Amino acid sequence: MKKITSKNLTKRLAQYGAMSAAVMAGADANGQVVYTDVDPDVTLSRGEVFSLDFEADTFEDVEVANPDLTSGLNAAIVFPSSGGAFAGFTSAGGTYDYPFLMAQGDVIDAATGYTTTGDRGDLNYYGCAYSNSQWCGDVTDGYLGVRFISLTTGTTHYGWVRLDTDVNGDNLITVKDFAFEATPDTGIAAGDQGSLGVTDSAFGAFEYHTSDNALHLSSATTMDQVVLHNVLGQEVARQQINATSATVAMDRLSAGVYIATISAEGQTKSIKISKR
Repeated sequence: MKKITSKNLTKRLAQYGAMSAAVMAGADANGQVVYTDVDPDVTLSRGEVFSLDFEADTFEDVEVANPDLTSGLNAAIVFPSSGGAFAGFTSAGGTYDYPFLMAQGDVIDAATGYTTTGDRGDLNYYGCAYSNSQWCGDVTDGYLGVRFISLTTGTTHYGWVRLDTDVNGDNLITVKDFAFEATPDTGIAAGDQGSLGVTDSAFGAFEYHTSDNALHLSSATTMDQVVLHNVLGQEVARQQINATSATVAMDRLSAGVYIATISAEGQTKSIKISKR
């Protein structure tokens, strides 16, 4: 059983806040669910976008957008990766694609209805004026079903994204977590997180802090290396460690938010850090 960390590095999210811990665990005898907890939750205001990378392969699979509409209207939109679609339907005339508002336990598989492949999905387009929008009004713990083609392997997979939306009120969208079935052509239930409770043994007593233009790391076990990415997903620093403590110089980095990914004993852990 392997514990991995998703590198959710969005291109356009103004307030990047995701430290994602993905756990690969046996969902059942036939499948492998890869679950990612967006911790802390990411809340999108108007004009912000969050990019989801189900497989942690640096390719975007789903983009959640909260458009900045100058007309004062409200909208919530999701975009699939190439060859992807959402559990949902296409409106009469084929003008808009509306994802289903799914509940925990709903099955997402080949038999589920889907929006047009490659087209955007309108969660709550222009508020509650359109009856086809199942995400209209306040939604708490709603599930978005996803079918996507892996851009690495070319195989088809099914997954879910858990969202809160308040697009008709405060114009906010919150991304909480997501998961997909790693076995090709195998369905998943909305909310299925696989076998949870996997011990993060490689990072016992892990601590970190930043000071004096440096990142300071300590762990009960030997860490192998640390890699820093900026919010554009670009690697800006890499340092071999081979020790239980380390200091990573950040004096050459610009002020901003970074994601540090630490590896130890075949596991990885990502943390969000800031340089002022």
